[in-house]
Amino acid sequence: MDLGLAGKTVVVTGGGSNIGRAISLAFAREGSNVVIAELDEVQGKKVADQANATRGGGRSVTIKTDVTKLDEVEAMVKKAMKEFGKIDVLVNNVGWDKPQLFIETDPAFWDKVIALNYRSDLNCIKSVLPHMIEKKGGSIVSIGSDAGRVGEFRESV
Repeated sequence: MDLGLAGKTVVVTGGGSNIGRAISLAFAREGSNVVIAELDEVQGKKVADQANATRGGGRSVTIKTDVTKLDEVEAMVKKAMKEFGKIDVLVNNVGWDKPQLFIETDPAFWDKVIALNYRSDLNCIKSVLPHMIEKKGGSIVSIGSDAGRVGEFRESV
């Protein structure tokens, strides 16, 4: 099925494993250029190699990025723009949690959860949006868990 994604450039945060890997490979099969923004550069490169082997027609690269740090995200976007000349789609896929009782957590834990699950999205959107505005188009997909809507056993606040 042709989804009209051939030639589009897509940034996938956390694209080196799990859902992010599946997203990266799906875009690659459609012929998109895929930028895997991944903290684990070795794992990201494995997925980029798999994506390039799909023969969808696009190219996939990994750019080591800590999405909790705005300067690293801005550097990743700059490299992606240099490599592909545009960013058509941003998929904010990074997310993290550690199941434990709320009473056992501390402010450092909360800061990590907020940085990975919320602030990382803001960093990425802030960094790609000027390019999308300039070309008068683009798509941003932010993936989150159901935990914001439905309580989780033993994690209630």
